[in-house]
Amino acid sequence: MSQIDEAFIQAYAPPQVDSPQASSPQQAGQPNAPHIQLHAPVQPPMPASVPAPNPSVAWAPEPIPAPHFVAAPAQTVEAAAPAGPATERRPLSTFSAPEQPATTAFNPVFEVDGFRWPKITDDLLSAHHQLLVPVAEQLLDVSEQGRSLIGIVGTRPNVGCSTVLMCLARLVASVGKSVALVDANFAKAALARDLGLEFDMGWQDVLTGDLPLAECVVKSLKDRIALLPLARQTGAATELLASIQTSVTAGVLRYHYDVVLFNLGNAAEPPQDEAAFSIMQHCRLDASIIVADTERTGIEPVDTLLSLFGQKCLGVIGNSAT
Repeated sequence: MSQIDEAFIQAYAPPQVDSPQASSPQQAGQPNAPHIQLHAPVQPPMPASVPAPNPSVAWAPEPIPAPHFVAAPAQTVEAAAPAGPATERRPLSTFSAPEQPATTAFNPVFEVDGFRWPKITDDLLSAHHQLLVPVAEQLLDVSEQGRSLIGIVGTRPNVGCSTVLMCLARLVASVGKSVALVDANFAKAALARDLGLEFDMGWQDVLTGDLPLAECVVKSLKDRIALLPLARQTGAATELLASIQTSVTAGVLRYHYDVVLFNLGNAAEPPQDEAAFSIMQHCRLDASIIVADTERTGIEPVDTLLSLFGQKCLGVIGNSAT
């Protein structure tokens, strides 16, 4: 580990607190259920096992349409030397948490027993987890190649970007991987609220240098997932993201978490397009997945995002629910 990395870790080691407290969670609003309809991925997945849904959850009586995922063309994905045959894909159940090296730990100050996941994520994972598993497997594949910073981006507001991000995070964490969620939607800061939290501090306070990263991250003990929220939306995102703390944030999260998912929101239109571009540059995102409305979104917003992420785009998820 380089001296710069050690300095980052020392700078962001959490302070000792006597009795950290997190704000009382409140019930998040229920979003409209998306139908994500999944095309077969480029490489067919092997059978995978996913934990059974919690029997205490009241499931929706009507079936939810399935998601579809269009994988990016093979030539647009940065290839790594395969460990086996080109057509082989490891099932989700074969991934396991890596042995943690002996190093300075990153310990978020705030902890909660568990996040209050929106009901739509429970419904999707119960009804269509076998279709979402191949996407989660692809994220695990690229993370094992060292590409662990991944942006989830939508073609318009309310297209289901946050829902997809939360479903994928839960699947990745279900095999023992540590996951960090970053609310990078400066035009609509809502990820903490979606998870049932009220938090009056967030990534903005890290970017301005007012608080260390460890004091703005909330860790869910039950879910094995950490959240770096945005306390509020802002129109001056590009100025904040020009801070050296942007790359510091990405470096610390990359080092301590197996997969880091950035919620980039509607990056096809201003002002979020500039924020997403700044995050891609300063955080050096490794990959992205586009969430598009298959019924109302034309090809132009998708092309805009493809030109932004280029070869880092893993594919497109079509959502016809909104």
